[in-house]
Amino acid sequence: MFKKIRMIILTAATMILLTACVFELDNAGSMVAGTLKEYRETVEMSDKYNRGLPLELNLEMKMAKAVLDSTDEKLADVKFSYSSKALKPEFKVGEDEISIRNRMEEYSLNKAVNNWDVKITDKMPLEIEVKADASDARLDMSRMQINSIDAELNASSAKMYFDKQNRMTMGKFRLNADASSADIYGAGSLDFDIMDINADASKLAIDLTGDNGKGGKVRIDANASSVKLRLPEDADIHIVIDKYGISSVNINNERILNRSQKEYISKNYGNAARSFEIYANLNITSLTIE
Repeated sequence: MFKKIRMIILTAATMILLTACVFELDNAGSMVAGTLKEYRETVEMSDKYNRGLPLELNLEMKMAKAVLDSTDEKLADVKFSYSSKALKPEFKVGEDEISIRNRMEEYSLNKAVNNWDVKITDKMPLEIEVKADASDARLDMSRMQINSIDAELNASSAKMYFDKQNRMTMGKFRLNADASSADIYGAGSLDFDIMDINADASKLAIDLTGDNGKGGKVRIDANASSVKLRLPEDADIHIVIDKYGISSVNINNERILNRSQKEYISKNYGNAARSFEIYANLNITSLTIE
């Protein structure tokens, strides 16, 4: 038996050497029930992709732990590990789209492993769509060229990072969270026109600080949720809030002044180079503004 396992490992190692960019292997010593498998693939950048048009990036994950980052060398560089063939992601690359998805059929939830490590080019404009079901995602899009973001979270957790100024004007940022948690860092760097946030039984933290030549419009529709907003210090702020049910608004920012029962503005409004318009519709929701 030992010799057989040893032969399998040696054969897998040989296959790795023969296939530099694509490989799949079994780790016989896994602590996970069944055999842990790993799959890697890289796609080189070429002229057929870099045509100046946005590249669609579609991520559809179920029961996954995913990390998204950027690369300046490849079009895509991905690695997946999973404990069931039914969880193996489908990775497809076309001239105008990269899609990654996994299914959940016919596998046991007992100690399931479904890890994604995805790096996507920072050389092309991206239209990013994320659908996460019972997943945990860390999405660092700081160096990417982002045209739009459309994210749906269902019983999931997500952290999104935008630490550097987006190199293009972003049309749309949409986040729909259902029984989920989401933390957005440095969204002020995105240069977005409109940010649409929908939260149902969720916990959200939205940081609007960051380097940006202009402001934007933020629309929040929250039901039975907790929402925290962190505002930039160098922007004009105008906030309009409609409250229904048992909702509350907590202002922990000395710059924000109450103009009326549902309207707030920043001190010296009208003097900043950029401004954010924020509209919040709250139902049985707490909103904290910092």
